[in-house]
Amino acid sequence: MKRLLSTVAQVLLLIAAWYGADRAASWLGLPFSGGIVGLLAMVALLLSGAVRPAAVEHGAEWLLSNMLLFFIPLVVSVVQFTGLLKSEGLRLFAAIGLGFIAVLLATAFTVEWVCRLDRGRRLRRLRVQRKGATA
Repeated sequence: MKRLLSTVAQVLLLIAAWYGADRAASWLGLPFSGGIVGLLAMVALLLSGAVRPAAVEHGAEWLLSNMLLFFIPLVVSVVQFTGLLKSEGLRLFAAIGLGFIAVLLATAFTVEWVCRLDRGRRLRRLRVQRKGATA
């Protein structure tokens, strides 16, 4: 029961963070979505140590494991707008494909950047420990 309450609280925290980032992006008139602002804010909070990964881990896992449910409205919309798909389908799929590739690349580069930061931090810590042991 404790894990369930913890997961629900984490999901609510992630939703609140997304909502706040979405409102901030709209208020500032940014040319990208609040989800991107939220992602950047969450990465910054995790890297700075202000938010520990354990504080959002179960909620994030739950959201990811149920992600397919969030696409059901999209599939229903596609079925309702077959005429639009016939006339503009190629352009829509090209835009979706380019968006997918952009998100894929941004995610890959972000993960690589965070891994390099983490490796550098560990290496510096190891060097300091070795200097302390030899001194």
